[in-house]
Amino acid sequence: MLTTTAVALVGTSAAQAAPRSDMLTVQTYLTDAPTQSPDTIFKRLRAGATPEAVGLTQRRKAITPYAVRRTGPASLRGSELHASAENPAALGTPLGPTVTDVPKRTMTLAECKAHTAADASMWIPSRFAMCESQWFAATWHVNGREVGFSQMTVSAIATVPANSREVHFDYYFSDFYAAGANAIDETLVGTSVNHPTVPSGVSLGQGGLNPTPTTVAQLKANPHFMISTNASPGQGLAPDDGIWAVWNMKFVPEWPPGWVETNPLAEWKFSSFGLRWDNSPYLPNYKPADALHSGGAALSYDVSPLRYSTAATAPERAVASHIETAFTQPQTTLPTNRSKHVAGQTASDPLHRLQKNISQTNLNRYNANRREAVKVCIAVDPKYASKGLECDEYPFASTYEGSAQSIYDETKPKKNFSARAIDGTENGAGGTQLASYYSDNRIIDGPNDEFYVVIIS
Repeated sequence: MLTTTAVALVGTSAAQAAPRSDMLTVQTYLTDAPTQSPDTIFKRLRAGATPEAVGLTQRRKAITPYAVRRTGPASLRGSELHASAENPAALGTPLGPTVTDVPKRTMTLAECKAHTAADASMWIPSRFAMCESQWFAATWHVNGREVGFSQMTVSAIATVPANSREVHFDYYFSDFYAAGANAIDETLVGTSVNHPTVPSGVSLGQGGLNPTPTTVAQLKANPHFMISTNASPGQGLAPDDGIWAVWNMKFVPEWPPGWVETNPLAEWKFSSFGLRWDNSPYLPNYKPADALHSGGAALSYDVSPLRYSTAATAPERAVASHIETAFTQPQTTLPTNRSKHVAGQTASDPLHRLQKNISQTNLNRYNANRREAVKVCIAVDPKYASKGLECDEYPFASTYEGSAQSIYDETKPKKNFSARAIDGTENGAGGTQLASYYSDNRIIDGPNDEFYVVIIS
């Protein structure tokens, strides 16, 4: 288990501390990204404006489409805030006609703050790099009169190196501000971490440096600390040795003697990140001879989507055009189904990987997906294969939503897929991209992982 330590909060000068003989109170806020300068906020507060009028709240800012939904066992999904991503353009970076979407694995503080300023508290460009920023503020009072204001930004960046089971958390304290009479430099804030896991009782290792109790003045000089965590293989769920956890960081202020907090927050939760480890034989870094370091880690969120391009120069163009038609004109695709709606168009209606080599059952289902699709292509043209064409299907045969879904799940609609004979070379390019996407993003088999598809031009 991780230990409880202490770090300091929000920033200003101890020399301006209010006299201890008066009634000294402090009110605290975990608030949205400020839209006004701290000088303006303080002046408006001194002039009688309410905290709400200047943007001070005791709530977390609603997560925008920059943040995507957590994946993993349902029992763990309620352990942190999450939101659907219905705006794929907000995720990742624009790509050219040939899709080479290599996931981001590093992040600077400047990048984090740029993406979490004003319109989001989280930014998740990939499942190997994400960040969260929160703004802590306090108003200081003597005998009920506003005498001071302090504010700071706390940013947490989570990253996962390639072929590693280590998840790194970098915490940065910045944008210190204080005005008027206050005792913020003397304030300590304890930190504690809890990490519920599935399966329960998983032992997580810890590295890095937990900060020792310090003052804000000291924190200004050393505003960064790093903690890492890992989970050894052999503790997870079959078939991938899957382990899921939620990393919950809390900050608990300890006010200087004489100061009393009058509107305490129930919980100063911060940087709740979903984590996942696997040791899948079909994913990178599988090392049977080095079991301690085998497998890898990821942040347990929907990935940036698999992108296919319809551009004339895109090698996967025919695949992209087929999927685009299945998305936008499903009734024109074969087999005929007037109510056809294929999955995988958004994060809220995702696809799930079917890894054919896990078991005979999976291989049988994969082959059934291919058979059902090929039946459609043969019905249109029995000689398509002799013309250099291949039968392309969507949803992919390597997904549980593939052509045979209704055979294996009677609750699912029949003929809810599309099959089309397309150029074999372009079909191969699309398959190569799909395989790379699975590997690069560590997509595992089954219901605890998911992805979706976006067609670009």
